[in-house]
Amino acid sequence: MSAVRDRDDRDPGLAEGVGLLSGGVDSSLVTALAAKLHDRPVRTYSIGFGAELPGELGHSGLAAAHCRTRHRVLTVSATAVAGDGLGVVLNGEGADPVFGGPKNLPMLVQEMHARDPWSEDRATAYLRSYRKCWTDLPDLLTADTLAALATVPPPQRFVEPHLTGPHRMPHLLNQLLHCNLRTKGAHHILTKVERLTASQGLEGRAPLFDRRVVDHAFTVPPTLKLRGTAEKWVLKEAVRDLLLGREARRRGLWRPDTVRTWLRGDGTLLPRQGGKLWLVLTLELWLRAYDL
Repeated sequence: MSAVRDRDDRDPGLAEGVGLLSGGVDSSLVTALAAKLHDRPVRTYSIGFGAELPGELGHSGLAAAHCRTRHRVLTVSATAVAGDGLGVVLNGEGADPVFGGPKNLPMLVQEMHARDPWSEDRATAYLRSYRKCWTDLPDLLTADTLAALATVPPPQRFVEPHLTGPHRMPHLLNQLLHCNLRTKGAHHILTKVERLTASQGLEGRAPLFDRRVVDHAFTVPPTLKLRGTAEKWVLKEAVRDLLLGREARRRGLWRPDTVRTWLRGDGTLLPRQGGKLWLVLTLELWLRAYDL
């Protein structure tokens, strides 16, 4: 609660909280806590992709109704939030990297079935397990780019300290979460949210990245974070009284099938291809935006 309170906008002219709501457990719990801090309904915003594409507006609508927020659906834009005269917006980013969210099971399964000695080092296995574009770089990059990168230290150096270094955490799950927090969280999630919101004159704040929340999360036994195949189990149990039962069990907004629907056309995409194509598309748009 204190992490949300510290990041809530206390400007006298804005006596109401504002949040981005996907309907998943993370953004829903931030919304529920913000609602408890205000006498008036907080404002929430969800992102839609149009009626013809898969989305999760039904789930975010249920969460908004449960928390009694003033809810509005945006179509892939944050412009309307700034247009409402608001300067600060809360979000639910941060729970996955410290409470055991998606993407850790492949590494844990590989560890369980790995031969001794390993056929590849743990840092390489980590990059491979995320199944983004690391293994596709030889096909995505030009020959000149690959040649220029040949003498550059490999990307494994960014994750090795957290997975194999002398100061790594004792449990493998916490090693993975610490790696996620320091790399994906610090250098990807926070940067992405900050730039997207700042582009519309907004300040995005993530209570679940609060140092107190992070420190407490790493004192929780790993067996309570990943309970069987239930990810973020202890977090979901902790906020069950704040949320609808279904909200406390489901993931947030981003749906790979939405990307696959966008990009499919007349062909067929395998489950992981949509996400990879999305990464390539956004990289290309970024390069064009800066004339690179």
